[in-house]
Amino acid sequence: MRRWRHSDRPSGPIDSTVLFVVVTLVLVGVTLVYATTCHKGVALLKSQGLRAALGLFALLLGAGVRYTVWNSKVKWMVLLGSVAVLALTLGIGLVSHAARRWMQVWFLRFQPSEFTKYALLVWLAGYLHWAKEKGREGHWWWGILLPMLAVLSVVALTLAQPALGTSFILVVASLALFLVAGARWWHVLLTAATGAALFVLAITYIPHARDRWERFRSGERHQQKQSVLGIGSGGPFGRGLGESLQKYQYVPKLHNDFIFAEIGEEFGYVGTVAVCLLYLILFLYGMRISNEAQTSFGQNLAAAISIVILLYAGVHITVALGLVPTTGQPLPFISAGGSALVSNLLAVGVLLNISRYKRERGAFSLPSLPRGRLLAVGRQRGPSRHKVVVLGSFGTRA
Repeated sequence: MRRWRHSDRPSGPIDSTVLFVVVTLVLVGVTLVYATTCHKGVALLKSQGLRAALGLFALLLGAGVRYTVWNSKVKWMVLLGSVAVLALTLGIGLVSHAARRWMQVWFLRFQPSEFTKYALLVWLAGYLHWAKEKGREGHWWWGILLPMLAVLSVVALTLAQPALGTSFILVVASLALFLVAGARWWHVLLTAATGAALFVLAITYIPHARDRWERFRSGERHQQKQSVLGIGSGGPFGRGLGESLQKYQYVPKLHNDFIFAEIGEEFGYVGTVAVCLLYLILFLYGMRISNEAQTSFGQNLAAAISIVILLYAGVHITVALGLVPTTGQPLPFISAGGSALVSNLLAVGVLLNISRYKRERGAFSLPSLPRGRLLAVGRQRGPSRHKVVVLGSFGTRA
């Protein structure tokens, strides 16, 4: 009979591939921020360097604390505390570009929503683990309404800022986590329908969101048109580092909201494909960590972190390509900014910690997949009793 191995000691080192990819993206980000703003001096380089150092410290902190600590009363404290700060932002937060998303405490300015998104997913991963262990995953209140209300409450707060991109990512990531944890399809559809209704209301009644949507529909997309022009002008290999023309105010906030356009202009199609591959590798290895985790909580949390990072990258890239309305989402680990960088690196640290606690080698094996079938979502045979997302056949016998 196959058994899980639960040990207080790590079963191995952290996943070096994930660490390498993330550190590479951070270094690329610092370089690109300087290349975009070098004509203005070195102030932003120093700022981004300090943020990267703080983020890497957060990564080490997340990697050093055993991930099961988050599956306790801590998850409630983190969620309630972050939601309280997020709600406080709506009252006394700083307003910029018709949005109230920032808080300032003395000299520290940050976006609470960047930390709340992970607080929600930590809580949700732990809650879904608890519901399954107690056999309440199908209960109308404990298994459906309570987790759905928690997700939609946080989404409603982010919509009120407004932050449509963050809200969209939270809804999609939560739905994906429900599927990973083995939720019934009608539970997921109910949550999706409620989230879609909130988005329709936001676009209809929130002026900032309505204006962006109308501009996108009418074709008034100067930033996005310049972004696409910059990507196209880079050609196969780009103009070269620091040679971007879009940085001369053709695309405002190029170092943040549209940094993917700079990658395309300075490094060409080769550079954009390389960056996309790095995010794909990070996602695939994150899902492998999820599949090999000792506990269902570890599986849920690793999957949630991997999905969120991929979604953020996907939203940023599609905005830069002019495929969806502008949302202001940063490119993970690369765009200038402190809140997103620190929160994402802290989450990766937790992911690295999960990678240290694997099931016994030889105690599990994944079902073989037919040729040409890369992604299978559903209940899998083996020690895990909940749904997992399987990407390739990662588990092998010793």
